[in-house]
Amino acid sequence: MKKIKKVVFLIILFSCIPMWTQEVIKTILIDSLEVKTDNYIGKDNLKNDYFSFKNVIKKRNSSQEYEYQNLSLGKIKGICITNPLQVVVFYEDFNSLVLLDNQLNETQQINANRFETPIKIEAFGLASQNQVWLYDGFLQKINLYNFKTNTIKIISTPITEKIKDYSSDYNFFYWIDESNTFYSISIFGKIKNLGIIPTYDSIQVIDETKYIIKKNNELLYFNSNKPLEQKIDLNKKSFTNFFYTIGILSIFTDNQIINYKIDLP
Repeated sequence: MKKIKKVVFLIILFSCIPMWTQEVIKTILIDSLEVKTDNYIGKDNLKNDYFSFKNVIKKRNSSQEYEYQNLSLGKIKGICITNPLQVVVFYEDFNSLVLLDNQLNETQQINANRFETPIKIEAFGLASQNQVWLYDGFLQKINLYNFKTNTIKIISTPITEKIKDYSSDYNFFYWIDESNTFYSISIFGKIKNLGIIPTYDSIQVIDETKYIIKKNNELLYFNSNKPLEQKIDLNKKSFTNFFYTIGILSIFTDNQIINYKIDLP
């Protein structure tokens, strides 16, 4: 009799435990674009697509295409498309940034070797008020450089662990170190520890609480205000890169950019 009561108790106990299942975020196909490229960069907030092919940057929309190339500065290391009116290109070999207008015309070059106190650019991004974020590999500190006044300001203490990934917007610079710890710093120099990121193949940070990771050919959305990650439904398509902006998720296959409408909670 005691055994029967124990079994009944266990059944009732486990029936009261919630069975957490992974939520799925649905997507709606918008369109696709055939491209010849070796690197898809992303889509800006005006829905222009950016990609590079053989060290040439290309910007394309439904009616026009623009190109930029600078053979004298070597290989492109990174591109920031936060502001479509002021694209920033990083050339690591020459420790330089190039600013481009909305038609990819060069407007300014920034050579960090020529600063009054030279720095080694290892991370960058466009900030607010005519400034760019610069992580200095020499001092391991984050700086704000004003390209109108040619002045630079250190805003962080040394970052002791190597930066693995980074991104930025006008007001914050984000980075993930080799222990997968996620940080942000504001333009005023306030640093926040935002927790541990799960292992991933690639990542896009949306803000301090939200990010998307690619892992094992799947996209997972994380929101620190929710208990579980959410899988993004892509109908099992294989892809090499992705980018999210203004409710549009773009994935890049071997020769195609596929755009989906998506609502992230």
